[in-house]
Amino acid sequence: MGGDQGEAVMRCRNRTGMALVLLALLAGCDGNTPLMTEVMHGNLDKTREMLAKGAAVDGRNNYGWTALMHAARIGNVELVKVLLDYGADIDAQDEAGWTALMRAAVKGHEPVVKLLIARGADVNLRDKSGSTALHWAANRGHERVVRDLLEAGADYTIVNQQGLTPMAVATSKGHNDIMLMLRKMGARQ
Repeated sequence: MGGDQGEAVMRCRNRTGMALVLLALLAGCDGNTPLMTEVMHGNLDKTREMLAKGAAVDGRNNYGWTALMHAARIGNVELVKVLLDYGADIDAQDEAGWTALMRAAVKGHEPVVKLLIARGADVNLRDKSGSTALHWAANRGHERVVRDLLEAGADYTIVNQQGLTPMAVATSKGHNDIMLMLRKMGARQ
């Protein structure tokens, strides 16, 4: 059992008692589908096989995550391609409003970001905090991802619920190269 599953089982055990641990093991406390599990382990062949046999490409776990979000989070371009080829909803949002593009941007997975953009991901979708993929890339200092998002038309004027633009986020985190890049585009604090 992987670390994520083990933690999920412990959360279930702590909430429901030992009698339900077996059920948690069988069902998965986090609600991840078998397809998601294969994606999280980077198993491309098994993922293809499951999709070919009709696995639900846009199944969701208890947090609203899809297999595409997991593939983007781990930065696996080939898995992202396969899931998109099988019709995964590129702009699906989880319970927090996060998309696969946001998951890739926050981790700095530039090849995945480029692929999602090329396949038509909406670069200006907002999560429940009002932040976009550009806010998250700026927050983490992923300069190349910021550049890719800007080149794809990301709106650098969007203000999140904390009143911050991507430039303000970059400035607050000390990411001066990103701040300068945004300033050259015309961004203001």
